Amino acid sequence: AVLAGHGAEIVSLSFDRKGHSIITGSFDNTVKLWDVRTGECAMTFSGHRGEISTTQFNFEGNQCISGSIDRTCKMWDLRKGACVQTMRGHHDEVLDVAYNYS
Repeated sequence: AVLAGHGAEIVSLSFDRKGHSIITGSFDNTVKLWDVRTGECAMTFSGHRGEISTTQFNFEGNQCISGSIDRTCKMWDLRKGACVQTMRGHHDEVLDVAYNYS
């Protein structure tokens, strides 16, 4: 399937652990949640002021985190479709994110 909907290059792509959903991050400053079975965009998350460089689902698949060239990370609630936390403090772009499962 072709995931059409971003306005610029997709530079980050992650599957949830069950393989039902994909999140993508793009140079259009958005994160998108996709349904693998249909190839349809289920939700778009906006709020970063720069290109998205990295995305990752949490273990449960109900949240994701994104890192951006704007030097922030955002945690998104996938059920509510909203940003629940913005992490600031980096002095340069955020190039990778990960959840701590321990």
